[in-house]
Amino acid sequence: MIREVYEETGLTIENPVLCGIKQWQNDDLSRYVVLFYKTNQFKGTLSPSNEGEVFWINKEDLKNYKLANDFDDMFKIFENDHLSEFCYYKTSNGWEKRIY
Repeated sequence: MIREVYEETGLTIENPVLCGIKQWQNDDLSRYVVLFYKTNQFKGTLSPSNEGEVFWINKEDLKNYKLANDFDDMFKIFENDHLSEFCYYKTSNGWEKRIY
């Protein structure tokens, strides 16, 4: 994860902390899990990679950008130390999500 952040942003992060997970079940019944880490300790200069442009933005300006459909829900995990899991589950009404 430290290497990935460096490759995609040019930043060397320190002391990342696992703060949550996101999970869902694929159509083939396999389970997909994403681990969320956060840190406020980094060195280096923010720079683009072949993954795309990167830039700093104020939290209150996020509403002005086109983001992933569930970005707001994922962001809650990073902001609230009492939340740690975000999952999609299938019901008779279709896919629903739960954050806890």
